Parts: sequence; C-alpha cells; structure tokens
Amino acid sequence: MKKYLVFLLTLFLFIINSNAQVRFGLKSGLNISSLHGDDAGDLDSKLGFAAGFLLSYQTKSIFILQPEISYTMKGATTKVGSVSFTLAYDYVEIPILFKFALPLDDSPNLKPSVFAGPFIAFKTKAKIIAKANGESDEADIKKVTPRDYGFQVGAAMGFGLGKYELGFDIRYILGLSSIDESIDHFDVKNNVLNINLYFCFANMQKLN
Repeated sequence: MKKYLVFLLTLFLFIINSNAQVRFGLKSGLNISSLHGDDAGDLDSKLGFAAGFLLSYQTKSIFILQPEISYTMKGATTKVGSVSFTLAYDYVEIPILFKFALPLDDSPNLKPSVFAGPFIAFKTKAKIIAKANGESDEADIKKVTPRDYGFQVGAAMGFGLGKYELGFDIRYILGLSSIDESIDHFDVKNNVLNINLYFCFANMQKLN
C-alpha cells in the first residue's frame, strides 16, 4: 500500500504546483453494496458508510482530474432461517477519476459533471456477523484478497458558493476482480451504489 500512497502524494504535489485551479475537498456518503459473480449466490444488499478526501485539478478546459482516498464499507447480507448474516468488507479505496464539466451558460453557479475512472482498494477488515434472537457473534473471514480493483462511473452536481463548492454525486463502483482467495477460487466481486455529499475549499493556488 505504501507505494500507492507515495504515488498519490507525488500526484498531489504535481497538481498543487501546476498552473490550474486546484481544490481540496471532503466527502461523505452512503454505500448500498452487494456481491456479484458466478458464485455470489442470492445475497441481499448491505448499507454502509464512506468518507474521505478529494483533490480536484482543472485547467481552463472542461477536463478535471480528481484523485481521491476514502474509507469505505462494502459487503452483503443474507438470512438462513431465523439467523441473519452480514458479510462486512472494509477498505481504503483510491480512485483516480477523469471528470468532464458540463457548463450551464444560464446558471454559472451550477456545476454538473460526469466522471469515470479506475480504483484500487486495500482491505482493512473482513468479517461475518451472525444475529439471532437478539444476540450476535462475529468471526474474521480469512480467505479474502488483500486488494480489490475495479472501475467507477457517475455524475455530480456542484453549487458554487463564492470561493467554495458544495455538491453531491452518485456513482456505480464495480469490482472487476474476485475477492475470494480460497483454494476453490470462487467468482465473487464487490458491487456498490454510492451517494456522496462533498465540500470543496478555495482554489489552493490562491492560498500559496
């Protein structure tokens, strides 16, 4: 994970020293996650939390480069008889998003955009939680890959507030690699619908 953080720091330093509009932001939101793949079975969705930081880099064009780092909760749920089970997978996720602004001439303070890009995620927790009759128990899930890879795509709407920007986005996060590393190599991938609120601070170039 260290080499990816070094890469992200290098990208951060390049961005803030470039001749462009650079904004630092905070984001937080809701995950509606599930598992997909040939061996995922009939599982239900799980609600989770996601929060992190973003860096928005925009030249005078409509193109925006936006690296992020987030703590995100994924997984799924199911029920067998009177026992409910939750598969809880937590990650530190690093997407690199390529955004395209969709300027509105009549409403310059409205900032719609669409985006897509790859991500890598590093597992911090993998547990199964069983609940029945008001009691619960949990155990670690051992055979889960330490990293997850995939692709994100979505749309955002920002609202200009002077030097700041408040907005929301909705994105689909598709895992492209199986998270199972057991001897059977089951095909099970993460699948997330994510809804975020974000707040971006003033152009960092003007703060230097």
